[in-house]
Amino acid sequence: MKKVLLISPDTIAKKMAGPGIRYYNFAKELSRSLDVSLYIPNKNTDIDEKNINFKIIKGVRRELKIAARDADSIVVQGRALRAYSFLKKLKKPIVVDIYDPITLENLELRKNLDFKTRLWFHETDLDLILEQLAFGDYFICASEKQKDYWLGMLAALNRVNPATYVEDNKMDALIGVVPFGLPNEAPVKTKRVLKGVWPGIEEEDKVIIWGGGIWNWFDPLSLIEAMNIVSKKRRDIKLFFMGIGHPTAIIDISTAEECIELSKSYSLYNKTIFFNDWVPYEERQNYLLESDIGISTYFNNLETRFSFRTRILDYIWCDLPMLLTKGDYMAEMVEREEIGLCHEEKAPEEIAEAILTMLEDEKLYSSSKANIDKLKESYRWKNVIRDLESFCKNPKTSADKRHKVNIHYKKTIIAMIKYYYVRVKNKLKKLLKS
Repeated sequence: MKKVLLISPDTIAKKMAGPGIRYYNFAKELSRSLDVSLYIPNKNTDIDEKNINFKIIKGVRRELKIAARDADSIVVQGRALRAYSFLKKLKKPIVVDIYDPITLENLELRKNLDFKTRLWFHETDLDLILEQLAFGDYFICASEKQKDYWLGMLAALNRVNPATYVEDNKMDALIGVVPFGLPNEAPVKTKRVLKGVWPGIEEEDKVIIWGGGIWNWFDPLSLIEAMNIVSKKRRDIKLFFMGIGHPTAIIDISTAEECIELSKSYSLYNKTIFFNDWVPYEERQNYLLESDIGISTYFNNLETRFSFRTRILDYIWCDLPMLLTKGDYMAEMVEREEIGLCHEEKAPEEIAEAILTMLEDEKLYSSSKANIDKLKESYRWKNVIRDLESFCKNPKTSADKRHKVNIHYKKTIIAMIKYYYVRVKNKLKKLLKS
């Protein structure tokens, strides 16, 4: 049985964000046919380890080195190749997970910083991505649209070359599609959490739920404006935000703070609109199963075009018709599969109309739920993992590395200085806040 080492880029615990959820499920699914070790950056975890078939390495670098030397393949995402630079010297087949185009995401995340600082961070992010694209033997992304984007970047570094082309002229041997998934099992409600329980949400109310956090690249302010319109027509429609920040990282939550202030200015705070801290991963279905609509509003920009909104898979898992902003992969799927409604960006009136239409048109609502059920199977973790599982069962160094093709990337000393400066700066921020 082949051995694979997964290096999670984020904390894995009962409260975890998308990257942690992704790697926890990678480990669960791959361990059905492979010998899996999962490295997590946190030295303690509160997840139940009794019923798992993989080894967890809890933040101990020495154990990580041993597992890396023993592995047949290694899966990384984010800063792993820099945080654990010894990985590059092992000459093991490395899978690089690029499901999150961070350079595009951070253009939005840092848009409120001064231009010089933004440019400085962007160059650091870009160098990090280029290093991953240079060292990886196999890559996984979240959608076919993303695959085209990443193939363009790989081609610029000469990873699309005669060696990789001869091996597979479709480039499937170089890059695969492994989207975010949804659980193999149906959701099971373990307790009541919203209707008739949460102060201000009555048992007969209709609940619109925002899954995940309120990040700065989203547009929840237009949704708040829409709820102000809706509240003047119906008092039984409530909006619940599952999280306002990040469960593990220190990030800018200024947009979440603006949402709270705007909802207060309309006298909707804790009356029509409710904000939660964060929902533990294994309890999220309780909130979703008591909701009537899943929603996500964002800007129709470059980040949106190549994004893959991971929490929307939870809406599908729990049969929630959804309302999304047009412009991304998920919105295209919603319209194509007829599982909800889509609207233009920054359009509160249109969002309000879509909310009322979805809740008042019984035929539309019922057909959307029925169509969701047809879509589920293709997005279960056991199915989305196939490209990664196939490589890990037969890992190999990429064709261009075997033929010693020149890869057009040169790590700069300046880029490394920038990277470690940011790491030290972030650690200082954590110390000052603790």
